[in-house]
Amino acid sequence: MVILAPSPKYTGVLDEPPRFMGEGFVVMSSSIVHLYYYMDEPGLVPQHPQTMRLPNGDEVTAPTPVWGLDIQCEKGTNLSYGPWADRQREQLFLFFFPQDYQTMKVFIFIASVPGEIRQVQQFDVRLNILAEATVDILFSKLIMRDGKQENQTNAVHMNVQRGSYFEMTLPWTVSDDGYVTKINGQFLHVDASSSLNYRNLLEAETLDYRVNLHYPRVWNHHQTWDLEFNGCKATYHFLYAHKEFFQDMIEDWSSRVPPDLLHFVPYSWNFIIRMQEFELITLANGYNWVDCEHQANAHIAFCGELFDLRFTLPFTDFLPETVLLKFIIVGENVDLSLFLPPTNTSSNIITALSRNARLIEKEDRPKHSFSSEKWRKFCKLSSGWVDCWHVPELQLSISYTYHPVPPVGPSPQANVSTPEKEELLLSPIRAPHRKKSPMEIIKNLTPEQFDPTSVTADCINVDLRITKPSEIKLYGSVLRMFINLKDCTEQYPPCPTVALDRLIFEMNKRYSETQLQVVVSPLILTTSDDPNHQRLSAHQHLHTGFLMLSGLQMRGDAMFSAEERSLDEETLEYAWLVELTVGTLSGKLTTPQLQNIITALEAFVFTVEDAENSLRHPRPYLYCYHGTPQPQCPQTTSEHFCPTTDTIKYKMVRASLDGISLNLVESGTILCFQMQELLSDPLIGMEAAHNFGTIVKDHNYALTSHTHANIRLLHKQRFFESVVGPLVELFSTTNDIKTKSCALVAIASLLPWLPHIVLNAHIQKLLPVLLQGLYTSDFSKIGEVSINLERHDARCGSETRLSTLTTLASLLKQNASPAERHTSTLISFLMPLTTYHPLQTVGVKALECLAALVTLPVSVILPYRNEVSFFTAEEV
Repeated sequence: MVILAPSPKYTGVLDEPPRFMGEGFVVMSSSIVHLYYYMDEPGLVPQHPQTMRLPNGDEVTAPTPVWGLDIQCEKGTNLSYGPWADRQREQLFLFFFPQDYQTMKVFIFIASVPGEIRQVQQFDVRLNILAEATVDILFSKLIMRDGKQENQTNAVHMNVQRGSYFEMTLPWTVSDDGYVTKINGQFLHVDASSSLNYRNLLEAETLDYRVNLHYPRVWNHHQTWDLEFNGCKATYHFLYAHKEFFQDMIEDWSSRVPPDLLHFVPYSWNFIIRMQEFELITLANGYNWVDCEHQANAHIAFCGELFDLRFTLPFTDFLPETVLLKFIIVGENVDLSLFLPPTNTSSNIITALSRNARLIEKEDRPKHSFSSEKWRKFCKLSSGWVDCWHVPELQLSISYTYHPVPPVGPSPQANVSTPEKEELLLSPIRAPHRKKSPMEIIKNLTPEQFDPTSVTADCINVDLRITKPSEIKLYGSVLRMFINLKDCTEQYPPCPTVALDRLIFEMNKRYSETQLQVVVSPLILTTSDDPNHQRLSAHQHLHTGFLMLSGLQMRGDAMFSAEERSLDEETLEYAWLVELTVGTLSGKLTTPQLQNIITALEAFVFTVEDAENSLRHPRPYLYCYHGTPQPQCPQTTSEHFCPTTDTIKYKMVRASLDGISLNLVESGTILCFQMQELLSDPLIGMEAAHNFGTIVKDHNYALTSHTHANIRLLHKQRFFESVVGPLVELFSTTNDIKTKSCALVAIASLLPWLPHIVLNAHIQKLLPVLLQGLYTSDFSKIGEVSINLERHDARCGSETRLSTLTTLASLLKQNASPAERHTSTLISFLMPLTTYHPLQTVGVKALECLAALVTLPVSVILPYRNEVSFFTAEEV
């Protein structure tokens, strides 16, 4: 047994060990220990170099004298180490090899000089474990309990099997660049757990570790610590609580002495963590619940062939203003797996979808599911796990620039000099001058006294790149590049598949604002018919349908405020703005294919909502926008609670769609949904324009509830609101005369069937178009006052003109004020139409429009008295 026991006469700074066993901290214990110490007796260097023959027949130069210690431990072996034990090792090392703060001299290797004594270059220590053993890493954390500070012991407990070993090489020479202490070893069949309530941590078949400590010749020059860990067939369980758990370990391992420039030594820790055939298990319960007793937890796991994490912790500057940390993660053949516990009612649904889904490739060939010939220990498909995403290769880069806060060391406890003792003795009778901690100062500050935006913010850059094609199955909560929405029997059609080339996500988070953007490249959805549905050879092209979206961009802007918030409280999110820009949606589908997509979406939405499996929030109350619990807020009354942030948050969503071109096809028929494209067609453009009114027109024989049509409330208004903008824009921007005429006819065909209250909202936008719509007989002269009543098409001219006049007369009778600035144009257009001979009703409606203008102010109508009188007398 090796034990570190405290000295009763020690008067220095107290540093209690994390655990006492007997009289102190047990570093090592075992039932039987074999020690083998060896050291070559150095001889003289021969005149001629000596060689030795290896078992494979090679001849090599004889090695230098060896010096070392071999330790073999049998049953009952326990090893304990940690930050506290490492500090004791440092004290022992400084005791036997005190620092003289001098530049070390370079060792002159004279082993090659004949006649000189051979020299030992290093001391080797090897520890072999011959039976099952335990390894504990113990560390402490300061906590407050009953108003007092106490040390809380945390631990990482590992069980290792026979064959594990530890090696350390201590150099006995110094080269030009210093010396390197090497530590390496291997743990076999590791089973590690933590002291948290959720104890699962790590399981691995092998865990290799390698540590190289490079010390320069000058004592305060830069030191480099290279740490490399290699695991094979490893399963790691990750909790968010592990972040603070290992952070506490690193803080305990770092120096507890206040920063001192005279003793500062720059150093860097270079970490490489690599796992071959790995499983990274995370918990995905709502509100971060963790079931430690029954293990009825939902899991998301990352499984793959290679995981490589590299990062550096630089401690190179004394009290630096900023520190830059870079993390690089590389994964190969990574799968994302999902597990729902049996208590979750969606578990059977997801499992059934996974087992019975029919997948197809782009070429419409049957596709097998993700490969099952992979190493799995925890995430076995037979145990209910479902694979969701496969990525051949990914790279994640994280760059973090932060502003460190210097640590505050413990109060001195050792014997101090006489002047300092005098100061301590006299301090009770002097005015208190205790230095306040930074947190105490911050709590007493208000935003009026301190502006957080004046301080340079930390910066985090995250870059995720997936360079090779990946595939994803969508189970309600997973949405990525290749999507396979599943159905449950082989008689159903294959799963719809979505393919896209690039998905970009960007986020810029600042103190007062967070901006994010999502950009999706052209997206194609393909779906196929039921394989049992046979089509004629002439209609085989309808077997596969598609939808294509030219592009999608979503921008979000969240705004935050620190008004009436203390500095230790989170800022208040008071606005959330979203802009969604959708490209052109085009495609060709049959009705069974459309039904297949709708069914898949219904299953997706059902698994996303999953209300019956939602967990309750661990906090039984909500915080109001003042940052206090609603029942305790002074603004809460007996009638209502003080509102939360989400209740008063301003939300705005703006969406735009460039166009729709969707064709529902079947053998011999086609139903096409287009917004503007049909009006530009030279063959059917005019027919399409007249049929705009068919949709909103009242029929006795079709589109009624008696014919089983689904008539929704305000369907006319919704349809008009969706098409009036594009139609007016088409009329104003197109240079094609026929397209312009079709847009006029489409607008005119809608007007008679809409309530006036709807039209009044668009009168300023529609009136210029209606004025030009009065003369559709000669579209080459649109916008001119002159008309040609003899050259006209009866259908395109008279009917459109009558429909326009009827609507215009009705609008002017209700409110003629919007037409005030168009009075001159209206009178000059309406007077010739009063004598319109092809259709007498047109003249009657023109007179009604003129009569409605009389309600305008006298100052507006009076200038046209002579013009109207002269025209009337001439006609009579």
